[in-house]
Amino acid sequence: MNKVLFFVLFAFQLQAQDTIVFPKIDAFKRNVLEVSYGKPLGNLANKYESSITTAFYMRTKIAKRQFVDFGVELSVIVKGNGIDYNAGTENISLDGSKSALFLGFRYTRFLFQSKNENFHIESNSGIGWKYLHYSKPEDEIYDDLDLKPTLNTIGISQGIKFMFYGFGLHCNYQYAPYDLFNKKVEKNFGGSSINFGLTGSWNF
Repeated sequence: MNKVLFFVLFAFQLQAQDTIVFPKIDAFKRNVLEVSYGKPLGNLANKYESSITTAFYMRTKIAKRQFVDFGVELSVIVKGNGIDYNAGTENISLDGSKSALFLGFRYTRFLFQSKNENFHIESNSGIGWKYLHYSKPEDEIYDDLDLKPTLNTIGISQGIKFMFYGFGLHCNYQYAPYDLFNKKVEKNFGGSSINFGLTGSWNF
């Protein structure tokens, strides 16, 4: 009798093991790296020729196929042109900008995702703080001048990505009205640019 009971319990245990269902792991890529080439548009095209940008974002899931990305973008300005700046008592000419920075977050949504999840198209809508670096001239006559001519403003962006196995192409439009909070530069300074490049995502 004990042997029969043992075999019955053993059979039930095997059947229970066969019916165990393991939950699917949500392995979306949490770290996003982007490298892009940028071109200024409109009046901003008079301020520099182009830019090379490296961006890093950390992704948090908020709903099915919806995410919030927090990150930073650092740009190297190529061939910046001088600008006129009102220093209070006089107008001075600043050397061309050499760098820019964007710090903010983006709302990301998957517009399409393949059944095997290896390919997807996503949109990125961002907002944050944009910084365009300028410095006062190096001439000795400006040494005693208390001047920090860097331009700060609010920046918004809208982009799209095509991703395949964690790598892909991206393109985004940015608008940052640099004369919004700074009236010491020319009116209609410009703030539009477009960027396109490569992107990759992974998990640590």
